[in-house]
This record gives sequence, C-alpha cells and structure tokens, in this order.
Amino acid sequence: MTSARSIVHIVAHQDDDLYFMNPDLVRSLQGGDRVTTVVLTAGEGDGINVDTNDPERSRATPDHAGYSAARGCGLRSAYGRMATGDRDAAWRREAVELVPGFVVERCTLEARPDVRLYFCQLHMGAFQAGGAGARTRVFELWDGTVPLQPTLPVPGSPVAGVQHLDRETVLAGLTALLAELRPTVVRTLDPDPEHDGGKEGYVQSDHPDHTCAAEFTMAALQRHRATDAPAPAVEYYRAYANRFWGQNLDQPELDEKADYLGVYAGLGSDRCPEGRCAQCGDRQLGPNPYRSTHMRSCAARYSPGTGWLRLGPGGRLNAFAVLAGRPMFWTESAPASGIWWGPYPLAQDGWFAPSLAVAGVPGGPARVVALRRQAPHAPASAPELVLAEQDEFGQGFTDWVPLGNPDAGHPDGRRARELGVPMATVDGAGRLHVFARDFAQGVAMRRQDQYGGWRPWERLGASFVQDAGVAHTTQAGTVEVYVPGKSAVHRWYQSEPGGDFHLDRTLKTGVVATGGITAVDSGGGRTALYFREAGTQQVMAYRQHETGLWPGGPAGVGGAGGTGPIAALWAPGRGARDIFLAHRSATGRLTVSLPFRDKDVSGPRWRESGDPFVQAPSLALDAAGHLVAAVLGADGRLHVRRALSPEVGSPLGPDRTI
Repeated sequence: MTSARSIVHIVAHQDDDLYFMNPDLVRSLQGGDRVTTVVLTAGEGDGINVDTNDPERSRATPDHAGYSAARGCGLRSAYGRMATGDRDAAWRREAVELVPGFVVERCTLEARPDVRLYFCQLHMGAFQAGGAGARTRVFELWDGTVPLQPTLPVPGSPVAGVQHLDRETVLAGLTALLAELRPTVVRTLDPDPEHDGGKEGYVQSDHPDHTCAAEFTMAALQRHRATDAPAPAVEYYRAYANRFWGQNLDQPELDEKADYLGVYAGLGSDRCPEGRCAQCGDRQLGPNPYRSTHMRSCAARYSPGTGWLRLGPGGRLNAFAVLAGRPMFWTESAPASGIWWGPYPLAQDGWFAPSLAVAGVPGGPARVVALRRQAPHAPASAPELVLAEQDEFGQGFTDWVPLGNPDAGHPDGRRARELGVPMATVDGAGRLHVFARDFAQGVAMRRQDQYGGWRPWERLGASFVQDAGVAHTTQAGTVEVYVPGKSAVHRWYQSEPGGDFHLDRTLKTGVVATGGITAVDSGGGRTALYFREAGTQQVMAYRQHETGLWPGGPAGVGGAGGTGPIAALWAPGRGARDIFLAHRSATGRLTVSLPFRDKDVSGPRWRESGDPFVQAPSLALDAAGHLVAAVLGADGRLHVRRALSPEVGSPLGPDRTI
C-alpha cells in the first residue's frame, strides 16, 4: 500500500539533507513514506575531492564535474543505507524533462521505488562568458543579478549537455515537480539565517546557496498552493547556525547520523558501487563526521509553539496551523463533540512562517500573532509580525493587522530579515503583549496600552538568546517571558500588571537544547518550566519556589529522545512531575505522559503512539474536561486524540484524522 505521506526535500547541495534534516529524513524513510529529494546545485565547490584538513590538498588538480559526480554517488549510497540497510543498493538513473528546456537526472531506488533523488546540477560558480574570470552564483540567478545559469554535466549521468536556465524555468520546473509529487510535507532550508552574533560587524552564518534554495522552494510552493492539490506543511531547517545553540540530538541519534554521513563521505568502502568514481563519496568531509559542529542538531528555523489548541468561544476547541505558507483554522462543531470542521484559511495573500502564537482569555476569542513574509520577489521582503482576532462567536477573524518589525527601517535591510517567531500572551487586564527575538539576539516587545492602542517597540535587552521562548501570564495578571540563552534561561517579569519588565538571570536550568521552552501556571503563584536538556534530550521540569526564587537545578522527568518543545498542561493537586506532558519522540511520533489516577503514585509514565507528525503537539481540556492532544500529521492533516473520560489519568482514545 502506498503511503499517504509524501515528503519532499528541496536543498542546495548533496549533503544538506544529511547534515540538517536528519534524523527527520531517515525516520521518513524508515516509516515507509514516499520520499523525494531535489538537489538544486551541482555542489562542485572547488572541485577537489580531498579532505579539507589534508596538508597536501593544495597540490591536487580541480575536477569540478568529477567531484560533483562523487558527491551524487555518495548521496545515493547514504540513501540506500538509510532506506534498505545496503549502501550498495541499486539505482535506476534516467533523464526527465520537468518543463521544456529543463532536463534533470532522476534516480530511483530499485528496492524502494517510492524513494527518488533529483539532481538539477545548477553550476554553483560558473564562469561568465567574457567575464575575465568572474563567476556567476546560483543566488544571483535568484535575485536577478544574472539572467542565466548553466548546468554542470557529470560523468555517468544520463543528462549530458549543458543547459542555460533562467529563474522562471527553474521555478516552473520545481512547480511541475510539486504537482506530480503532491507532497504532504515539504522540507527546505533557512530563508533568513541569523548572523554570527559572536563576531564584529555583519558576518553571515550560512551559505547563500542554502538561502536561495529556500527562496526557490517558497516561490514554487506559492504557485503550487493555487492549484487543487492538498496544501503541505512546510518545515525550514537551520543550517550552519546549528552550532550556536544547545545540541538537540542525543548520542544514539548522533551516532546514527554520523554513520550515514560516513557512508556519504565514502568511509568504509574502497570501491564505488557504480564503478564510475575514482574516489566515491565526498572526501572533503574527512575521516570523522563529528568534526562538523553543525551536524549535532536538527533544528527548525521557526521554533514551533505548543499553544495552538485552545478552548474558544461557545465552548468549542479551536486549532491553528500553517499549511503551504497560509494560516489555517479548525473548530469543533459543538462543545466536546469530537467532531471537527475545517481547515479554513485565515489569509489569502503573503507567505507565513509555520509558527503561530495564539493568545486570549480561555474560552474567549483567539488572538493569533503570525510572522508574515512578503511574497517571494516582492519589493519589500522583510518579515513582520501581524495580528488577526477572532470574533466573539468564534466564527470568523479580522483581516491581518501589521505590528511591524523592531529592526524595520535600518539602512542594512538584512537586519530586519532576522525577526524571530512571535510569542504572545494577554495580561490580567486583557492587554495583548507580543515578543520576538530581534537582530541583536535579544528580545523586543510591543504591547497594548490601557485603551487598546499599540505602544512602540521596546527593547528588553540581553543578547545571545535562542529564537525559542514563551510568554506567560501569572495568576497575578503580570506577564513573564522565558527565553533560553547560551547557558541558562533568561526571564523577564513585571512586578505589577502593566509595569516595566525586569531581567532575571538567576535561573539555573543548565543548557537548554535548541527548540523551545514551555511555561505553565502551577498554582500558588508559581511558574513551572518544561524543556529538553541539551545533549540528552531528556525532558526537564523546573518549578519556582513559593518565595519566587528558583531552585538550584531542574529535575528530569524522562522522555529522552526527539526534538522540539514540550506541551504541558497543569493537573490541579499534582506535582511538577505529575502533569499532562506531550512531545515529539525520536521516531517523530506523539509521546504523552499522563498523571496516575492515584494521587499517591507520582512520576511520569510515557507512552508513544500514532503516526509521524511535524512541528509540536498541543494539549487542552475540552468543555467537558476531557484532555485532548492534537498534532499536525506528516500527511498534512490535523490529528486529534481525546481522553476516554474527564478523570485525571484517563487514557487517550483512538486517533481521529480531520
């Protein structure tokens, strides 16, 4: 039976998926998904297939086509190992025309025909005709600096001739491929990577080819979503910026990832399975995959939130997500009915990041804050935060209201492109507070005044914080913000509702894995935090003392493995280890810990179930008090599980696909 999940990766180079998208990639292969990877460039670099640390490397003669061929062969070997366990698995290679004038190589794994690789072979740095040694770059094709980019044919490929492609042809080809594959999930790279905040001036942290691969992907997806095809979830992965933040893979996942990278690099094999490469695989990587610091995480560019399922007007649960760059809304047909309607689009124009902040008084209208990016190629492409508000009956939403960007208007437009994902909450007086990481890698804020108007952007300060925080309202009606930094979590808090914010650096959480943190009200005016420990991925609980001070360290609650934030929902009368918890496991599936029914029995009890999903889970209580867990499946559909009874500790019922 063919899987309902069609996963498409669009990357710049032959190793981008292995470095930045694994283990998500291998889990899709192991789960029987239809998996397609599109490599845009030839990845020929300097053409020298020798360890970059080899002192004799400078004596080698460049062979750009040969190196590109070796990298392609290495990628096929790695996919064979991931999908079948055999690095020497056979592939069928053929030339296919995506659109007139754009022919690519398609490689199909013979043992798994639903696994395919497409090599587009855009020349990374081709010499310009008559350019006296000047080279064109793929990102210049995207931004319009050059009108045409040649391809680089490689030995052994069924595509022999050089093609000169314009931007429109590349976009049309990708759009045609999406129409054929009908993806439920599209994975690509970071369109707006952060700068290296540890260096003076502006130092870009990422490869420009990664950025333009994401731009091409979004532009093709925008055309694709105008068709009748299902709208896919889109995931964006950090690349070189992984090295800045706490490692979010545990050792077994790292060892597995390193194994596939070693296969790609040609380690452990003295021969080419296809008999064509003098040195099969990417030998530039050297003998130790661990020497690359950016392989130690698999991190989302837009850290997902866990507050997207909530009780809305009329006692109906509402759910929110982004499909194909467009925010979507689902709602129960009646309170606690378990019957859902949707999805309904909240926007027709623009392109939205997949992480939404959903705020509001429980049971009242939702206030949805999104990170909107202008359509690709729009004159002003800097992202901005926008707000849509639900009506009092829960039936509709206002148009999007721009909230701006704290770095808008700066002469260097690159600063505004680093705007972080939104965090939002409503204080005790109903005033919305919106936060986001700014270019300085601190936190900026906009909030409503007592009349509902918007105050200007305020800088809360600090630096070197992750783009993965959470805003929280206390029992006293004050607002707090928690954001992981390099070595611990920073906290901003108010002493009184509507007051100024103060920075608290006294939290001793240890290093938090990149990917998010969750705050919940744990009763008695105490906040409890849940996050993953860097390096182990164990779920950690950190609860404030009654005095307002913080303990000397967090407590582990198990649930090791997996990536992304922890969804948490407080269970009255229980402790910090005995609440409702959910996260995405190492297999990409829903893992839930429910309190024991017996209050005298404590501790987590993790259970994994269901099919793979994307982003992060969310938890809420319905109008009858049943726990409900929701995820956005890798099939692009909303999946909901509801407790069999409202009793604390009641098991969850079967998965319902919406």
